[in-house]
Amino acid sequence: MEDLGRRTQELQKAKGKEDKMAGIYANLAQIMASREMSLSRTPFNPDIVVIKRASFRKGEVPAHLTGYLIKKGECAGRTGTLVHKGRLVPATAVCVAEKHGR
Repeated sequence: MEDLGRRTQELQKAKGKEDKMAGIYANLAQIMASREMSLSRTPFNPDIVVIKRASFRKGEVPAHLTGYLIKKGECAGRTGTLVHKGRLVPATAVCVAEKHGR
């Protein structure tokens, strides 16, 4: 598996597409202790640790997302997928986008 990854990197370099990934120095103990941050690994490369913002607490919605709240009964019963702006997305998402102007 390492040979395949190494060969892929060699091909990317030959094409002028070097793998550029952002890196940071961080205190992992502080991040692990923080309720606002979350650590996980990517299934594509378990050697890479991904730092994410933790999910919102139950019942809390950030101010910038309140306009996208789905009211009870709004878009109810929408199932399946539809094409919206050239992308295949859930029908409920299309309904919300239409009602909330996105």
